[in-house]
Amino acid sequence: MTSVSTRSSGGVAALIAFLLCGVSHAQQDSVPRMPDGKPDLSGIWRSASNRYLTDLSAGGAQLSMQPWARALYDERSAAHGKGRPSERCLPRGVPGMMLARDEPWKVVQTPGVIVILFHDSLHYRQIFTDGRPFPDDAAPTWIGYSVGRWDRDDLVVETIGLTEETWLDEVGHPHSDALRVTERFRRRTVRMMDVDVTIDDPKAYARPWTVTVRFELVPSADLGEQRCAVLPR
Repeated sequence: MTSVSTRSSGGVAALIAFLLCGVSHAQQDSVPRMPDGKPDLSGIWRSASNRYLTDLSAGGAQLSMQPWARALYDERSAAHGKGRPSERCLPRGVPGMMLARDEPWKVVQTPGVIVILFHDSLHYRQIFTDGRPFPDDAAPTWIGYSVGRWDRDDLVVETIGLTEETWLDEVGHPHSDALRVTERFRRRTVRMMDVDVTIDDPKAYARPWTVTVRFELVPSADLGEQRCAVLPR
């Protein structure tokens, strides 16, 4: 009887340990939330790899470029991306600003606006979530004009007004002044966030195309300071 009792108590102890481990992992992977119940995207994030920075279509997106866009892309690709904005200390634009693994970015979330602070030359981006529409005439800028809304637990962000001088990636996918970038942010766990990026530009591409980029949390870190300088030739 003693041996049976010992085995039984040992099994109960193992079961309790297993359940506690499960609770611990659940707590570890649960998504933090703001006081209003929306997922809290705050933190410092970086791309899980440089794959999409190099080529935004690397995930297998089917691109059908307009003739002028194809010609410009072929020219940039043949030059191995020489002359890209980042090479000239200019902003990469959207979504490029978020894609460099060695250039993390910080989300500061408030009820009416989400601010993204970039390590890359200390640029910043505002995503307005207070219900405002796009301005009637959004002057072209390097970061564009972004408005966001919540679709359940997903933050859906639309950006327009991006200057044609930005490239979609380092290999040189171009865009026109008609570009609209739609991002869907999903914080899956404490440490992981996926962003669906849709490129909609009828002047440059026959149809919209989408890729999903994974980002990882950089705990116990800060952005520090970085200055970009073009060295004399």
